[in-house]
Amino acid sequence: MLRKKPLSLVLSSLMLLGVMGTTTLSANPAKKSQSKPFLIQGKLPHYAMMLKMMWDDKDLNLTPKQKEKLLKIRKETVSKAKELNKKIIALENKIVKESKTGAKPASMKGDVYKLAKLRANATMIHLKCIYNTRKILTQDQLDILD
Repeated sequence: MLRKKPLSLVLSSLMLLGVMGTTTLSANPAKKSQSKPFLIQGKLPHYAMMLKMMWDDKDLNLTPKQKEKLLKIRKETVSKAKELNKKIIALENKIVKESKTGAKPASMKGDVYKLAKLRANATMIHLKCIYNTRKILTQDQLDILD
């Protein structure tokens, strides 16, 4: 019985320290999460990145013709998404700065709608990439990726 009390006390202390440590780390303003430019986060496949990692995978078995087409899709998608992401980040920073300096919401409305349109365009680029990639891959290859 004496052993259980110190052990439970130690475990409780460790759990408390773990929660406090996690809270402190996650509240660190120096670490900013890198959001993607898309409206839909984490629910759509990122085939370009998956294929990059599995480019020479024997099970996936991409043909030279498929690789040629997929590379073209990847280059187009990545370049367009990066271009939009630069605009998105700049506009977000502008909105945040204005908000922190006391700007009225009405004065930021145009920029907010512009930001939404940029993110919608980025999402359409992502959806186009998914669609075009799916047309190139066989069902067996898609099953490996999905």
